[in-house]
Amino acid sequence: MGSSSEAARATASPPGVSPAAIAETLRRAAQAQRAGRWEDATAAYRAAWEATGDARWAGELGLAELSLRRYRDAAEHLRRALDAADALAPGARARFRQGLQRAAQQVAAVAIVVGEPEAEVFMDGRRVGQGLATYVVYVEPGSHEARATLEGHEDGVGRFEAQRGDTPAIGLALKEKPPGPVPAVPPRAAAAAPSLGALRPAAEGPAIGPAIRVGGLALASAGLVVGAGFAIAWAVKDGEVGTLREQMLSEIGDHACSPKKVAVDDRCAPLRDAADARDDLGLVMVASVVASGVIGAVALSSFWWAPSPEQGGVRVVPLATARGGGVRIEGTW
Repeated sequence: MGSSSEAARATASPPGVSPAAIAETLRRAAQAQRAGRWEDATAAYRAAWEATGDARWAGELGLAELSLRRYRDAAEHLRRALDAADALAPGARARFRQGLQRAAQQVAAVAIVVGEPEAEVFMDGRRVGQGLATYVVYVEPGSHEARATLEGHEDGVGRFEAQRGDTPAIGLALKEKPPGPVPAVPPRAAAAAPSLGALRPAAEGPAIGPAIRVGGLALASAGLVVGAGFAIAWAVKDGEVGTLREQMLSEIGDHACSPKKVAVDDRCAPLRDAADARDDLGLVMVASVVASGVIGAVALSSFWWAPSPEQGGVRVVPLATARGGGVRIEGTW
């Protein structure tokens, strides 16, 4: 926790909450933290964060939850704090980053990619949000279910097993519900109506257009969710590089680990290894996204060069992790 003077510089209180009340809440939080009363510290920091929206108190809440081994809650609040990293002092930023690394080792960071951004998204029945195409949530190890709901569509559901430190990516595709039953046509009207065969020539050969589109878009979707998984892994590794760099700066000086030096301190090896691993993840992430874009473009262009008659609906449910991926396709084409 920062000093009492830092607490006094909390952001302006919202209407109905006095600065004195916020300062008293932060005083109680600091006192509970020093005494090791983590339940009391958690409650006080939560109240301060909810009252002010200040990223510092979200981070302190996450560290208090980390001491209680509430790893999922800790990871979410520390990540929320680091999303506003520019508003944090360097010392607080380093502490929150280290805390997030510890919490992330005990949970899984899940990327949820939604086919319909306006859908409402849930994880294990808990509302995640609405209006975005991608979400990142933390879950405990074990079985989980992600679900997207949207009026007029069948729910998109993804079930998966999470492991500690894993970064799975789940794709949720929503299929439009079929229209209601069509009223029966009177016999005379039916006899007078021309058949579809008289209005449209029969298709020749297999309908390859839908197969190309379904397969191509499925691969493109899988590529995107795999890229999202690598993006999360890259972010975690980038945080590790930042922490190691700050440690090196404090221990052996500003330029001790510079590659331009003839003799580099042996203590720089972990920093170099972490940076190399981060860069490798970045290259794989970019390659996945670029490849999925090319495949998706070919699939979409097939609407012009490989048209086909309308057929039954198709449901594509991509499922991928940073270690691999797959796609489930249901329907006819």
